Formats: sequence, C-alpha cells, structure tokens
Amino acid sequence: MFCLSNPWVKRVNLYLFDFDGTLVDSAPDLVRALNLALAKAGLPAVSLADGTRMVGHGSAKLVERALQATTGDPTITADSPLARIVLAVFIELYGPICTETSRLYPGALETLEALAARGCQLGLVTNKPREFVDYMLRPLGLDERFQVVIAGDDLATKKPAPEMVLHALQLLSVPANQACLVGDSIADLAAAQAAGVTPILVRYGYHGDLDVDASGVRVIDQLTELVEPV
Repeated sequence: MFCLSNPWVKRVNLYLFDFDGTLVDSAPDLVRALNLALAKAGLPAVSLADGTRMVGHGSAKLVERALQATTGDPTITADSPLARIVLAVFIELYGPICTETSRLYPGALETLEALAARGCQLGLVTNKPREFVDYMLRPLGLDERFQVVIAGDDLATKKPAPEMVLHALQLLSVPANQACLVGDSIADLAAAQAAGVTPILVRYGYHGDLDVDASGVRVIDQLTELVEPV
C-alpha cells in the first residue's frame, strides 16, 4: 500500500527528512557554540549568516570551514590538529545549548502527522551526531515521529555519500523508487541521487553554494506542500 503523494513523487511509501535546515532551524545555536569554540582558540567569531552557510555536512566540516574562514588558511582540514581540538570544544559546548533557540520550521509537525495518517513511513537522515539528535528530538516533539533515524556518526560515511539513505531503505525494506529525501543542501541532493531516491529541496534552509532553483528537482517553499491535495 502506497501513501498518497504529489505528482512529482510517484508511489512514495517512505519520506526521509534531513534535520538542520529542513525540519529544524538550528543555525543560531550551532553558530553560537561554534563561536564559543573559536574564541577559546583565540580566533574571531563568524557571523550568523556566514556560519549558517557552513552548516550541512556535519560538525567536523562545520569546524573546518570556520577555521579556514577565520584563519585565512584554506589548507586546514577536519583532520588537522587545530580542527580536532576546536571540534572537541564545539561538541562539549553545543550539547547544553543545542535546543535553546532551535525551532521547528512552520508546518513541520503538521506535515509529519499528515504523512503518517496517510500511511507513509517516515525517516530522519542527518549528518548531525547521534548525541545531539537524540537530545533534541524530544524537546522538539519529534521523538516518536520516525520509523528510522540515521545520524551522522552511525555509519562510516555521511551525506553526500549514499550509504545513510541506503541503510534507511534497507532497515525499512523499502525500494529506492518508493522513497524520497527532503532536504536543503547539496549533500541531501547528492545523497538522494546517488541512492536512487527522489530528491525534494526546500527553498528555505541552509543551502550553502547550492542554487536550489537551478537544481532540476522539485523545490517547495514549505513542508506542507508535501501533503497538499494531488
């Protein structure tokens, strides 16, 4: 049995969602913790706008991008000694504040409820570390919404690699042509395409350098468009 869907997505049984920038506006808390970690390393802060553009590929990549920007050294990688130290501090500082200002985007909860009522399965596939995902789901009212949750440190690879998406499909025994991934970044787009599921992008969120309107895939202004009448 397949749940009802928009014509852009045929025979969908499983909706996979990204977290940061798709379901949850978490950038203010992320950037605040990032700046606290940078300050402890004697480095300047990044603006909320610049920090938001760095979000979407996991905590290590966030720190890498911030260090490249604040030191002016484009050769810094997530494996560099400085990046490892700043990442450890960031993780320590982010936990206590990760839900201070983070909020669901308008229509997120209603959309999940409507999809579930139609018989769709729901999954969360995020590059965010498991520790923070588990901590944030309950305060946001998302703790019992998903049949599967794949976090950024559950597997050896993260989005844009397809393994997280493929793992979700395997756990729920859903073929790729019956699933879609809703996200906001190039990591989501690339992971969906590599896994063979239908990509859907939100026009809000944390796009980085991605021009969603030039992506060639379905783009929605708000999540409630996923449950509008066919």
